[in-house]
Amino acid sequence: MVADVEVVRDRETRIREYVRDLRDFAGIGEAAFLENRERQYAVLHALQLAIEASVDIATHICAADNLGVPSSYAEAFDLIEKAGVVDRALAEDLRAMARFRNRIVHFYGKVDLRKVYGLLQDHLGAFDRYLTAIEQYLNRPT
Repeated sequence: MVADVEVVRDRETRIREYVRDLRDFAGIGEAAFLENRERQYAVLHALQLAIEASVDIATHICAADNLGVPSSYAEAFDLIEKAGVVDRALAEDLRAMARFRNRIVHFYGKVDLRKVYGLLQDHLGAFDRYLTAIEQYLNRPT
């Protein structure tokens, strides 16, 4: 089975929208971020949605290419790494994001908002690299 391009494209579009919004928040100063709960909630939710859309793509590829059934979000990225869809460094970044998503959603410990702000400053590029890898996957010869 081949991945449903429409499903993947929909998730790619969503990721781009979420990341664009996150980059807007990255432009504010750390103090302005840390003192405003609405901004914090908006950032955490946009991160959660971007990560979940990324996982949706990965699990869709796992099913389409018979890579196995991932038992966790992080394992979905393991499987597409093993299939050569993403490289090791990107897979590590994506697994870390999946763990971060779990921390947000399930309240596994307090979320360090300074680290969240650092993620905005330094790690949004992982989504760009992921989208590039997915485009290469979609454009590969069948």
